[in-house]
Amino acid sequence: MKRVCVFIFLVSIGAAVFAEDSQEVWWGSNYMMGNFLYGGTVSIEADNGMMTSTTGNAGLGVLGKTEMILYKPVMWEISPFDFGVAAKVRTGIIFPFNESGSSDPWFPLGVAAFGTAHMGFKGFNVHFSDFGDAPVLFFNILSRFDYYMNMGLAFDILKAPGSKSIGFAMATGVNYFVNENFCLTTEYTYWNGFSGFAVGGSYKLGKGQKTKSVDVDLNPLYYQIYLGQFYSLYWYSFYAGGFYFDDSSYKEGEGSVWKLTSKSNPGDSLLVDKALLKINSDGTKWWKVKYSDDGDDIVFEFLIDTDYRIVKLRFRDADTGKIQEYEPTDKDIVTYRKEDMRTFTDSDYSEMKTGTEKVKTPAGIFLADHLVHTEEEADYEWWITDKVPGNMVKFSWYDSDDKVTGILEKITKGNRSELKTD
Repeated sequence: MKRVCVFIFLVSIGAAVFAEDSQEVWWGSNYMMGNFLYGGTVSIEADNGMMTSTTGNAGLGVLGKTEMILYKPVMWEISPFDFGVAAKVRTGIIFPFNESGSSDPWFPLGVAAFGTAHMGFKGFNVHFSDFGDAPVLFFNILSRFDYYMNMGLAFDILKAPGSKSIGFAMATGVNYFVNENFCLTTEYTYWNGFSGFAVGGSYKLGKGQKTKSVDVDLNPLYYQIYLGQFYSLYWYSFYAGGFYFDDSSYKEGEGSVWKLTSKSNPGDSLLVDKALLKINSDGTKWWKVKYSDDGDDIVFEFLIDTDYRIVKLRFRDADTGKIQEYEPTDKDIVTYRKEDMRTFTDSDYSEMKTGTEKVKTPAGIFLADHLVHTEEEADYEWWITDKVPGNMVKFSWYDSDDKVTGILEKITKGNRSELKTD
């Protein structure tokens, strides 16, 4: 017996070493040929009688197992399947039930031999390459799972009165690998007339399969989500109705707060706080834009060059709270001064000016030029004065479906970065 134990131990060690040298695949599993698994489960189970009536046997099952992976097919660098054999020992405590209640418990004892099959998902990894603290996503979790099925024959040494000694046994479930060698198990189990659900764990001796990994870099999508959010709000604060008004009158640290309302949502409003944080020696400018809606604040800080192209965009990750920075590539560089974002010439200004009006806003009363512009899709109005940063105190644009109005709430000074802008 001692020689047999030593032989099994040496085979286990040798198989583990053999498993380390293997072909890398892009879809594999957590096993290699020659791996041994040692583990066990605890189950709540009942016999067939308890499934159809109130009489029969039910209780707690305890099972120990040893499994060896014998065969691992590889085709086209795909190897998710594993086949092997397993030996299991079952005991526990079972309570007989009849119409008058339960009687004294008995303790089963049996052994079984199984053929085993596994299907893994190792190699499916989705990641944010720039963020080590990014949340674990679906496919990363999936790579830690494997689905398995065991089928075989059980021999019960101690059994229920009247039951057969030999019967069919099977188990099917999933393993979740916490690390390279240890996995947690949940399964449905059937053993010679008893069925139930079990939980447990196993330790794998030997390394798992090496995979090339199907890495999907979500950085572009990650940034585009925030960029799209920034873009959709930016128009309201810097381009009133698609027209750009000169921001050269802003001084460093100076800002303005606007209140935006919509006719289609009369009870809702959006506060937009924009400020010039810094003017660099090369003419680039750092701006901050903060949007407040029902107590929720969204802050973006961005660097634009003299051609009004975004150079950097900073934001706070909604999940981690960490500050992230985006630098557009040549492919996705965002140009703010586009064809449909028009500026005014002196001739345009004179043509659109209808007169001068006193405009009362929370920021004060201003004598402002009233500009009106009509297009096929919408009508636009602006009230312009050189007494405020940005030269505007009110704007409105509307079509047949909606009307958006922005009013200057206040002028601010001493604005500073909230996102560690240089």
